[in-house]
Formats: sequence, C-alpha cells, structure tokens
Amino acid sequence: MTALIRETNIKGADSGALLGETLAVKANIAIAGLSWDGASPALSKVVSNDHASTVDRALAAGATIIGQANMHELAFGITSDNAHFGVVAGPHGAMAGGSSGGTAAAVAAGLTTMGLASDTGGSGRLPAAFCGCIGFRPSAGRYPGDGVLNLSISLDTVSAMAPDMDRLTRLDSTLADDKPSEAMPLEGLRLGRVQSVFWDNVDTRVAGPVEAAIERLCAAGAVIETRDAPDLHQTMDAISLRIVIAEAKRWWMPFLERELQPDISDFADQIASPDVAGIFREIAADETTDSELQSMRTQGRDRVCEILETAMDGLDVLVYPTVPIAAPKLHTEEVQLNGKSHALFPLLTDRALAASLSGSPAISLPISGFDDRPLGLEPMARPDDDRRLLGWATTIEQLLS
Repeated sequence: MTALIRETNIKGADSGALLGETLAVKANIAIAGLSWDGASPALSKVVSNDHASTVDRALAAGATIIGQANMHELAFGITSDNAHFGVVAGPHGAMAGGSSGGTAAAVAAGLTTMGLASDTGGSGRLPAAFCGCIGFRPSAGRYPGDGVLNLSISLDTVSAMAPDMDRLTRLDSTLADDKPSEAMPLEGLRLGRVQSVFWDNVDTRVAGPVEAAIERLCAAGAVIETRDAPDLHQTMDAISLRIVIAEAKRWWMPFLERELQPDISDFADQIASPDVAGIFREIAADETTDSELQSMRTQGRDRVCEILETAMDGLDVLVYPTVPIAAPKLHTEEVQLNGKSHALFPLLTDRALAASLSGSPAISLPISGFDDRPLGLEPMARPDDDRRLLGWATTIEQLLS
C-alpha cells in the first residue's frame, strides 16, 4: 500500500522559490537515470535519459526529489489499485483515488511537501479530494508537457499538488515560469452552480459540506447564481473516451517501437493490472481515422467550450464537489449511491472532464466531510485565468481553515 515505488534523493539548486521543499514525482513523469515505467512492469526496461521540463524547473528552483509516486498503472484508471506495486491507500485506509493516488497520499501523509501529478480526466484532482490535499489542473499549455507517458495530447497536463496554497502557488509559478499569484478578494466574486453533470449523483452527505462551504464564501461577499448547461453531459460522453483511445494509439505505438522493439506484440500481456491490459488491447484495435479524431478535437471540444462559456456568461467560476462520494474502501469498482448502483469510473470522472475537455483551470480545495473524511470543493475558471483562480483559492483556503 506504498505511496512511493522508489525513493531517491535528487537535490536541486542551492537557491530558489522551492528551496527546502521536497517533491514526489508521479512515475509517468520522466526523471533522468530512473525507470520511466508509469508504475508498470511492462516498461521495466525503459530508463529516461532526460528530466521532464517540469522536473527540471522544480530542481532549478531548489526542490529535492524524494521519490517516484505509485499510480494507477500507466495512468489508465481512477483507483490507484496497482496490481504490480500494490494499491495506494489514503487517509483512514480508504481508496486514495487515481491515477495520481501515490502523489496525493504522499503529500497528505507528510512524506513530501509538494507533488507532481498528471491530469487527463480528473487524475490530479480526484485523489487530492480523497486524501485531503490541494490538486491543481492548470489551463492547457500552462506547464510544459514533455517527458510524460501520454494518454491524450488534447486532455493531458502535468498537475500540481501541495498541502497548502502557499506551496501550491510557488510550485505553480515555478512550473509555469510565471510570477506568483496573489490573494484575491471574495467580495463580488461571481460563482455559478450548474446542476447537470456537476451536481448530479452526489451523495447527500457530500453535498451538505460543500454547500456549507459555498455559503461561507457568499457570507464573505461572493454571489452565486444557478445556471444550465444543456447537452453538456451528452457532448462530453460522446467524445472523451474516444479521443483518449485514438490519441493514445497515436502516441504509444511510436513510443513502444522506439523503446521496446521487438517486444511490442506482447506489451499488453506484460501489463499487471487486468483493466489496463484490456484498455491497451482496445487501443491496439482502435480504427478511428485521422479525420474522425480531428472532428472530435475541434467540433466536439468546441461544443463543450461553447456550452460552458454560455453557462459562465457574467460569472467568474463554477463551483461544485470535486468528488460525489467520500473515499470508498480499497478495491472498490462499484458503489451504491442514493439507492442506485454506480460504476466508479464514470461517477468520479463525469464532472472532472469539463475542465479537461475545455482546457480550463480547476483546483480541488480540501474541506472536512462526514466522519472526518476529506472531501473537495472545486472551483473552475475560464481558460488562461489561472492566476486569478489561484488568488481566489488562496483566500478561500484562509476562510475555510
């Protein structure tokens, strides 16, 4: 149940914004001289020659890398139940979430003061909520994307985790090569609540604490409006997995030919986790044409952006629960919620995909849930509004602490 699959001690520069901070790096992000395996025995022979640019920037700012974090194998999942390195447990021995569960669990347990994760469909935010730390998905392109075992070039981004906004803000400015964000007042902050997708299928025991947190924001001067986002769920559902599968094939086939030739044919058989092996067989068999993929990338994602922009007209951020349930028991794949059975994967990822498909920044802020189990409040802003979102998050943290 380890959060780290390899411990190391790679010291950064003698000065910088991250001097004295330690960093856990998700195993799908390249560290020179170490296995670049995505926590999978199928890539045990692959060693990176170079640091990912995000790793380079963190080291140049003074951080010390203390280990590679466990994860859902090859990032294709949301439980971090890794059949080779073991399942990652979060607080109370419950599920840490995924695919960046090891990073979140390491930050929450105090093994490290910061973490690098990745987020395709919520993987940098869902485990942060389950573990009680902060998880930030930046706008598309804010952080360098090289040196990552990709799922989808359209949806992937390196993401940042930390126990508090001071560290998260310094890590973000380092990774983005941008000046640090500053606290923003909540007076006049325009919040939006969209029921469809964002508030659907939420445990009433989760909705209560999230609603209470929003009420405190409104008491501090924010205002909230209820909006609609018709067809958002259907539009996202029609393209999200298809984009990931098609883009994964276009990224992974050349990568495997370069790194593992001539062992490509049995790659899926070497993957330890049956669910991930099945996905890679689906990737190998995918026949999505370039024109079909381009249509989903443009028309499909443009429609998602159009729906969200209409819903956010006159607003600054949307707010919603990061996760609709508290962290379930380990090895859970299906849960009972409000009298119905739900598969865990779509239940957790449905709302998270809005930021992923639109390229918007979103941050999961920890709030206390029932039975002291951590939950998350997630504000999402418009693309490229990262610094203001982080500024509001800094003030929200102070208000809710």
